[in-house]
Amino acid sequence: MMDLSEKILKFHCFFRAFVAYIDTHATDLLISSEQVDKLDALYEDWLLKYEAYITPNTHGFPSVSDIKVAYEACSGLTDTLRTQIRDNSDIQLSGEAQLNLNIVRTDKSRSSILPLDYAPSLALVSVTNWAVEVFVMDPKHPIKRAKPKNAKLIGLMIAYTDTPQPPNDEAYKVMNPEGKTTFSILFTNDKLGKYMWIVCWYMTATGKPSPASKPLMVKLGQVNQAI
Repeated sequence: MMDLSEKILKFHCFFRAFVAYIDTHATDLLISSEQVDKLDALYEDWLLKYEAYITPNTHGFPSVSDIKVAYEACSGLTDTLRTQIRDNSDIQLSGEAQLNLNIVRTDKSRSSILPLDYAPSLALVSVTNWAVEVFVMDPKHPIKRAKPKNAKLIGLMIAYTDTPQPPNDEAYKVMNPEGKTTFSILFTNDKLGKYMWIVCWYMTATGKPSPASKPLMVKLGQVNQAI
């Protein structure tokens, strides 16, 4: 088991490189100024506690207690920042960055994740006077409620027609993506009696789309089935 002095020495070497790299590359790493200020303040405090801890004349119970508290605070913040950087797909990490920040990415970029090569299927759940509830189903696993692997979000577009004739592509309006496979689409009273057409697709974390589903047609004010 690593003793306290060895753990503190190793963390001190890492922390010094970590802070220096963050201070220089905070903008590229999407680290806020508030986070940088907090990190720098903890580092200054760490240097004082570390100096007292390694100096023979001041090494004792108080300095040991102080360095333990400082270690918990500093390692906690570095772990938080490392996770924030590692999990952000918009940040490209060089070898130097990974070395100084002690970050290893198995998947270096989410952009390498490929979109699904098949479309979802749509099922109507319910219709009220103000909303249509839809279930986006994985056709390969129709009884599962979860999205398939690599599908982070569900893209969505809708159109309205006065007759049950399919709309042209220009009539569709792209809506905000959905995170769940079952969701409601609200509509206003003036749409009652019209036909709503719904098309969905899967999206990766970087927005790459799968093929689009077949349209689901719903007569507003009357429960209908997919076509």
